[in-house]
Amino acid sequence: MSHPPEIVNFGANIRFRPKQYYEPRTEDEVLDILRRHARDKIRVVAALHSWSDLLQSDDAVVCLKRFTHIETRVDDEGHTHATVGAGCRIKFLLKELGKQNLTLPAIGLITEQMIAGAIATGTHGSGNHSISHHVEEVRLAAYNHETGEPEIFTISEGDDLRAARCHLGCMGVILSVSFRCVPQYYVGEINAKYETIEEVLAHEEESPLQHFFLQPHRWGFTVQHRSLAQPLTDPMYRLDMRLYFIGFFITFDVGLHLAFKLLVSVLRSRSLTRLFHRHVVPFLLLEDKTYIGRSDQILTWEHELFRHFEIELFVPKEHLPEAAEFITEVLKVCDGATREPSEKVAALLDRIDMRDRLASLHGVFTHHYPICIRRILRDDTLISMATGDDECWYSFSFITLSRPRENFKQMADFLAESTTRLFRARLHWGKYFPLGHDHARTAYPRLDDFTTICRKYDPLGVFQNAFTEEILGLNTAEGHPGS
Repeated sequence: MSHPPEIVNFGANIRFRPKQYYEPRTEDEVLDILRRHARDKIRVVAALHSWSDLLQSDDAVVCLKRFTHIETRVDDEGHTHATVGAGCRIKFLLKELGKQNLTLPAIGLITEQMIAGAIATGTHGSGNHSISHHVEEVRLAAYNHETGEPEIFTISEGDDLRAARCHLGCMGVILSVSFRCVPQYYVGEINAKYETIEEVLAHEEESPLQHFFLQPHRWGFTVQHRSLAQPLTDPMYRLDMRLYFIGFFITFDVGLHLAFKLLVSVLRSRSLTRLFHRHVVPFLLLEDKTYIGRSDQILTWEHELFRHFEIELFVPKEHLPEAAEFITEVLKVCDGATREPSEKVAALLDRIDMRDRLASLHGVFTHHYPICIRRILRDDTLISMATGDDECWYSFSFITLSRPRENFKQMADFLAESTTRLFRARLHWGKYFPLGHDHARTAYPRLDDFTTICRKYDPLGVFQNAFTEEILGLNTAEGHPGS
């Protein structure tokens, strides 16, 4: 098109206008685009629900929102497999599968994403594997490394599949992905409050799908214990559940966010923010009552009303308690509630020579949003946040609704660097990503294998941008495997 639109991501922190913008309807149109831009740069965008510079492109952008088909088949053993167009929103996919009493084997919190975008960055839920882990087959348009001509590849095994399961948009244009579906299941949820993370983890075996929140300024934990449950058909209970979901939406999805926005963007009051978390938020959580709903009702959130900014850190289980304590102390100093961290945390900072840097952040930012913590089981992708030999990983999500975001970024930059050095933390590919190639090489032992596979399908680097070239080390001589 002659006048490409300005592209703005969900968090409104990334804005750009590419030279060319395409919304192809067919695979042949995609191949034609690849043929036309074989010496340029191409990035594929989905629902734009990322905060990292993965999205950015100065040349050509392809949006696959018209690739929304869903095809199901039943194998000889009676299992149902779904092949899903890259542009299909997860919300729509769950609805369509639900008509067959089926669902995805893993569900992320956010269902507005398109399926290819969710796969690109290793989207995960809580207590389960990432969505990427369950991908059985990927169909993509890319370049033949021998002829240089664009063609369509079907990838269903080996390291090529393990790369495509979390691909960062670097292998080509994902056209569809395939999963093995699971029968629709129900989840029971009960809310609770604890003072220590050890108390929270003590319930993990009986509540394997739980996630929990580190509550700023109270510094305790609120937990949504979640486990598989049998659906209840009593009409009065179903009415009670409907009222619960409506109340949750009004209280948390809308009311709590409006309160945070008022406190940090209008009133700009640190003291009121602290008081609100200590004396109001704890009483909003209804305890000691179990609510049962479909997996897509309990395990997902409405997430589109407030355009926030976010960084997400992942630490292996062995470091979880220490990392939670460390993060708490850092947030207290950044808030100005204390000037010095605990002796234990001070010793950790001395180990990496970052104590003075934390001191310089005293009073820089009062964190106002509960820090969501979720468990993710390890997977066999090459570069997802839960890949590797560790038993499982725990994500810490830091969200801000405040503007401007510079002070939050100062805190986030510190947390990113310190936790990666102390606790082997990894950053979510789709969230704010202030680190570079050194972090990626340290965090992902199979990064070079991933890069080599990218070069196999993209020998000229068409599907790279400045961010991926930096992260993957492709802007250095040693970073061009196969070249």
